[in-house]
Amino acid sequence: MQRLATVNCSGPNLLHITFDDGHVSQYDQAFSALQELSMKATFFVTAGWTGKRPGYMTWEQLAELARCGHEVQSHGWSHTLLTRCSVKELQIELSRSKSDLEDHLGAKVNAISLPGGRWNTRVLEACRESGYEQVFTSDPWMVSEDVMGLQIAGRWMVTRNMNAQRIHFLLEGKGATLYLLRARHFAKETAKLVFGDSAYRSLWRMLANKDKSQEDARIASDSARRPQA
Repeated sequence: MQRLATVNCSGPNLLHITFDDGHVSQYDQAFSALQELSMKATFFVTAGWTGKRPGYMTWEQLAELARCGHEVQSHGWSHTLLTRCSVKELQIELSRSKSDLEDHLGAKVNAISLPGGRWNTRVLEACRESGYEQVFTSDPWMVSEDVMGLQIAGRWMVTRNMNAQRIHFLLEGKGATLYLLRARHFAKETAKLVFGDSAYRSLWRMLANKDKSQEDARIASDSARRPQA
């Protein structure tokens, strides 16, 4: 968090911190760190889990986030992959989560982070019809674009294995880090299409738990490419 606070991001590279799912660790750990550094974030929560599923935030905790200037937006009702939903299921996932969040928190909900990052034209149409204006995906692209009347934004996933230096390289858009994440994304999308969800989950676990020595080698490679002050 301290490294993020020192990064100079403006214009199309404006830094936007997001959290998905609504796990209680985001309240217990990330919230205090954000407050200490005077940083704001958007918390995309699975509304149907709020106050009901162990390990996830309560409505009172979400309300505190909102009072402190953080955004609380939708991550669907039950974290179901929206590309698998029927028309009726899509309506529940999108509209019910939106209305529940608005009713409990008293603030407009106009953005959604798509569960699993899965989307297609039908999902985007349903998002627009449900009143969303922004859709956040898991696609690793910095620049947002307008699609079907919606603002579609990609994101970079920060994992537990990333140290502060690598995050800094990522935000600068330099070095091997950028290409690695895009290569991962391409591999995952290919696995989804060719092998289905089971292979995708296996690939994701493999990539998310890569060997630390490879991580250190990439950091060293990025450092070697940077001009010395």
